[in-house]
Formats: sequence, structure tokens, C-alpha cells
Amino acid sequence: MLDWPLADLDISQQVKNKLIATTPLFTNSLKRTLVNMNQRKILVTAALPYANGDIHVGHLVEYIQADIWSRFQKMRGHECIYLCADDTHGTPIMIRARQEGVSPEAWIEKCHKEHEKDFRDFEILFDEYHTTNGPENKETVEFIFNQIQSKGLVTTKPVKQPYCEHDKMFLPDRFVKGVCPKCGASDQYGDSCDVCGSTYSPTELKEAKCSVCGNPPTEKESDHVFYKLNNDREFLRSWVKEHTNEGVSKKLMEWLEGELKDWDISRDAPYFGFEIPGHPQKYFYVWADAPVGYIGTTKKWCARNGRNYEEFWKSDKAEIYHFIGKDIAYHHTL
Repeated sequence: MLDWPLADLDISQQVKNKLIATTPLFTNSLKRTLVNMNQRKILVTAALPYANGDIHVGHLVEYIQADIWSRFQKMRGHECIYLCADDTHGTPIMIRARQEGVSPEAWIEKCHKEHEKDFRDFEILFDEYHTTNGPENKETVEFIFNQIQSKGLVTTKPVKQPYCEHDKMFLPDRFVKGVCPKCGASDQYGDSCDVCGSTYSPTELKEAKCSVCGNPPTEKESDHVFYKLNNDREFLRSWVKEHTNEGVSKKLMEWLEGELKDWDISRDAPYFGFEIPGHPQKYFYVWADAPVGYIGTTKKWCARNGRNYEEFWKSDKAEIYHFIGKDIAYHHTL
């Protein structure tokens, strides 16, 4: 028998018919298998699609792979929870919402509905599909920040930032574009280059221009919040060697070999995201809260199912598998 009522599933009748037709084929064999095996507790996550556009084929390849793997684990009789969420914060969301003439909240709600429909149409069945703008994520991000701050791992220092005199605002990340200082590629954003993959500060961009009005920015100082990353360098090195595959480990060790710079985890207002506790008008950088969305989404699923997220995130008996691309392994390691 199925472990959930089909009537409660928000999927097409065609998918329901397939489930009805195929599930009984596995029922008896699963029962026999469970007698001779220990049931594993598995949490599967897929990279969070950004809420500034449609789901594309590149997205679907990853989600279908993770969907197949999670279904396989369920067929083997294991408890396997498959989670994902919309990545909803940052400057691209603000820019897109402004272009559409709506608020960021209205825009991410529209994207969320469209993404859910796309996944249903391709028969990708998440056990929970949430948003990084949810209260569960806010609570978790603030808790983590307060923990690292209490351990002396947070510092504040002034940084120079591009500032648009026309729009009267600082220009973080995608609010400024220019020439990559590393490879010379044009039309690159203020935080990273899509051509060579380099990361840098917005003030390092050459021939910089405001993404909103097109005017060249000036520079102003602003106090930013930093995480003292180098304090955890040895922990990161040992964790990466033990918990990642060889290809990912080699890539990450290139970065972990040297001393790690303090990580700027804040952005100046206006910014769509969560305000940092104790730092008015400073907001968590999107990459500081997005990966925490996996925990927030787990909390959402647990609340609906009478469970505790610590069963998965604070237990040696649980297994967590992230299906992500190497291009975002850096931030997921942090």
C-alpha cells in the first residue's frame, strides 16, 4: 500500500495512476527486504532554483536525477525525504521586481507558483518545496549568526562600496556591472565573473556602471559585518576530506590550502533579505542565508508531519545528500 493518501497529493491524475499501477509491484518485495535490513534515514536536497525566472532544462537535469535517486531509496524501504526551495533573496530579485513593477514579495510568490507547476508537469515529487523567505529560515539564520557571534567569530569593519549618486544607494553585487578585473570579460556583475569564475569585491570592477541608471558610481565607506572564516579553516579541511567525493574535495582544497579571508556576510539597505540582528540597515548576503534554507525547509516538513528537524540535522543516524553543481560547492562548504 502507499504510505500517503493519493487524494492529498497535488499532482496530475496521470501521475496518480502511474503510482497506483507501479507501487504494488514493490510492496511484497519491500516487506521481505525490510525483515533483513535496517531502515536508513535519508534527507535529500537539490540546489535551490533562483526566483528570478523560469525553470530551465539545466535545472531539470539535476532535479530529475535527485528525484530518481530518492524514489529508489524509498522503494528499498528506507525513509527518504526529498526537499527543495526557491532561493528568494538578493539584488537580482529586487531588480527583476522593479522591472515588473511589483514588490519583491509579490514577485517571489509568483515565481514559487510557477516553479511548483513546472515540477508537477515534469512529475518531480518533492516531499516539501518551500522558500528561503519563510519564517523557518529566518529563525535558523538568526540562530546560527548569534551562535558564531557569541564565539567571537564576527567582526565589523569599514569597506569601500560603489555608490550611485543618482539613485542614492550603495551598489552591491548585481546592482553594478563592468569589466572583470581578472580576465577582462565585459558586462560582469560586482561579485563574480560568469566567464572565468573569479570572485571579487564590487570596487575591483573596471569601467563600472550602475545597473539601474547606467551612471558610473562613486565610492563610499560603509561598515560591514564579517565572519572570521580562517578560524574554521582546519575544521573545513578535515570535513571536506571526509565528507565529499574526490573531485569536489580537490577543487575545494585549492581554496582551503591558503589563509582564508574574512567573509563579508552583509549588504547595505536597500536589500531584499533578512536584517542582521543588532545591525540596523544591514542585511544577510544571499549566500549567507540560502544554504540554510535546506534546514528551514526541513523544519517546514517536520511541522507538517509531527517530527523534529534535529532527527536529520543533529543525529549521527541520519544521512544527508546534497545534489548540487561544483560551481556552488564553495558556498555550500561555508
